[in-house]
Amino acid sequence: MPEWSKPDAEPRERRAFWWTQAAIGGLVLIMFVLLWAATLTQIAHDRANTEAAARQQAADLARAFEARLVDRIERIDHALKHLRQEMMEEPGPVRGRLAGLRYHVDDPALINLMILDAEGRLVDSTAVHQQGTDYSDREYFRVHRDRPADGADALFISKPLLGRVSQLWVLLFTRRIEGPDGRFAGVLGIGIDPFKYADLAADLPVGREGAVSIVGMDRVFRMLHSGPAEGAALRALIGKEVPGERAYFDLARPATDVLRVPAALDSRGLILAYRRLAKFPLVANVSFTEAEVFAAAEERALFLRRSALAASAGILLCAFGLFLLRNGQHRTRIALIRANGLLRGNERVLEERVRDRTRALELSNQQVRELAYSDGVTGLPNRALLADRAEQAVQAARRYGRKLAFLFLDLDHFKTVNDTLGHQAGDQLLAAVALRLRAAVRMSDSVARMGGDEFVVMVEELEDSRDAAHTADRIMAALRTPFSLEGRELHVGVSIGIAMFPDDGADMPALLKNADTAMYAAKTAGRNALRFFSPAMTEAAERRLELESALRRAVAQADFTLVYQPKIYAATGQLCGVEALLRWHHPERGWVPPSEFIPLAEEIGLIEPLGAWVINEACRFIAGWDGQSLGALRVAVNVAAGQINRGDLGAVVERALKLHGIDPALLEIEVTESAVIADTARATATLNRLRALGVTVALDDFGTGYSSLVYLRRIDIDSIKIDRSFLTDVRPGSRDADLVRQIIRLAQSLRLSVVAEGVETAEHRSFLEEAGCDMLQGYHIARPMPAADLRDWLARRQDGRKAGEPLSRQPSQLARA
Repeated sequence: MPEWSKPDAEPRERRAFWWTQAAIGGLVLIMFVLLWAATLTQIAHDRANTEAAARQQAADLARAFEARLVDRIERIDHALKHLRQEMMEEPGPVRGRLAGLRYHVDDPALINLMILDAEGRLVDSTAVHQQGTDYSDREYFRVHRDRPADGADALFISKPLLGRVSQLWVLLFTRRIEGPDGRFAGVLGIGIDPFKYADLAADLPVGREGAVSIVGMDRVFRMLHSGPAEGAALRALIGKEVPGERAYFDLARPATDVLRVPAALDSRGLILAYRRLAKFPLVANVSFTEAEVFAAAEERALFLRRSALAASAGILLCAFGLFLLRNGQHRTRIALIRANGLLRGNERVLEERVRDRTRALELSNQQVRELAYSDGVTGLPNRALLADRAEQAVQAARRYGRKLAFLFLDLDHFKTVNDTLGHQAGDQLLAAVALRLRAAVRMSDSVARMGGDEFVVMVEELEDSRDAAHTADRIMAALRTPFSLEGRELHVGVSIGIAMFPDDGADMPALLKNADTAMYAAKTAGRNALRFFSPAMTEAAERRLELESALRRAVAQADFTLVYQPKIYAATGQLCGVEALLRWHHPERGWVPPSEFIPLAEEIGLIEPLGAWVINEACRFIAGWDGQSLGALRVAVNVAAGQINRGDLGAVVERALKLHGIDPALLEIEVTESAVIADTARATATLNRLRALGVTVALDDFGTGYSSLVYLRRIDIDSIKIDRSFLTDVRPGSRDADLVRQIIRLAQSLRLSVVAEGVETAEHRSFLEEAGCDMLQGYHIARPMPAADLRDWLARRQDGRKAGEPLSRQPSQLARA
């Protein structure tokens, strides 16, 4: 049987192909490693040898230069001693005497001989000089003059100095002159040209960029000879201090060594050999630049790398040819194997297709069943599966005379979580809630998700309604424990409505409808509660549904009005602004209290368009206000949490300001603490954007929350409004009075304005004025009124009415609403 006819022929061929390719690749890799290892090793070895040779050459040159330098200095010192001996035979320094003694100093770099008397004045010099010139401030004079009586008679080598008369750089070698009595009589010095002195190193082979230098232990350059590439740049360092730290100044290090250091003028690397002179406080240095030292080595390294690259390219070409050749063989073999397999596999293909279609059909049926009867987020049964189970449970309960309960669950404030953290986080929360619901009920009970944040629990085989209440209590207890989600701790409440079979319905639709009605009653009662269905709830639910429909129509048609309640300065009684208050007139019910329709608007998602209408109307009112005759007027608008945490409040305000062309400072946004707590980061960003537009911000209902002080520190506001509840029982010595005073003091310390709302009596006003409150608002000042009444009210006040007198003893119907 041929190789390509065997059942495992193709896998075997593929394994053989990949083994061959891997072998070729491995061989190429090994050759690469060996080639480049040899190349890099040779480069490193060549560089090391070059550096070693340069170090040795620098050390040899430094040694030779040290010998020359010591010999030159000793000859100069010998001449100084000889001259001093002859000078000391004279009764005192004699002018012109040095000219006859100059022949004793045989140095091509000699500039002059000089003598200073005991006062530091120039007595004689072989150079052009001015007799009597004072050099007592020079270091070389002070060193000899101040030498202790028991001090050594030593040669002093000065720093390079600029001659006061000659204006030439000079390096002075000096010795002390003493009189017959041993007392200090002056200084004898030989001046050497430091530039000509550099001829000491003129024949040393330091290359184009190398240098030879003499540095004192005081870090000052005495002499410097450099190659032609460095020139004047390095010679300009004579007389200057060596920049940076140098190892040769450290007496703890060897007196001679070779180091790699940065250059004095730039960051180039140097190979530097130094030798500290034993007899004199000098250091002889010889240095080469690394660039010049390694130039030839770098050229050789470049040649080696290019050669290695060329060899690598050749290896790759050969390997590629082998790959192509083996690949062609492989394709031919695979084609033969597949052709043979195709002939033998027709029967298997048909059988496999039948099996695959059967498996796919079974999988599809399973997925259809799952999609049709389970919830994709929580894995719980959905409405369809619940309906099937409920029909069977109702029939069984009717047959055996048992009771059955439907618990309709709605999570409290789930929309806030969804809007704040996103839908993905909301889905995670729903899944976690589903797990707790399953754990809180019996295995025989059914838990289903109806959609959104609504769940239904069907409890069978009950004795009475108390069993259903016990199940609801277990569910509420299970959900009372906080949920941990994305590093946050979330508290989720649940409102539960319960409908019993057969008392509240004969089938599932009726029971679910009535349980839903009971659930809304639980929400109306304050959330996180449970309610059993009663027939009276149906009427309330219908009224709520009717009100919801009317509210939607009113929002769509902008069927609202604004009234304005004045605020005055407590100190002067002058008008300082108004608060815009929303009113709705129902075509049948009449005026609907804001406390009834505003929470409903928030619940059904209408608060954002409604709030945008209020802001736009307030800006329209500001634009139409006669500021020249009536004075500028700031209008405050109260916004809900949904506008801050879900809508784009900043964009709404900005559009209204631009549309009506008003000064942003005339608009004030009042935000409640609960709106900030819901999502602090987003609320802070929104308020910062409003402040950037120029709009003022007030914190409303201050003091009613548990964290007002925290948010006073976190958010940027202009004023706070003391909640009306604090003024209800204000009287001298009461706790509420003390709290109000403390709030006013706190605001004043934070440079915030304070507005007291709910001022309804003269006693309230008197107390607040005495406590230092800035602004007052309430029925004692004026009731809310339409815009036209506000103008009349203000006009009458300007005509002389007393501050604080109500606008009218008989307010309009709209004001009463």
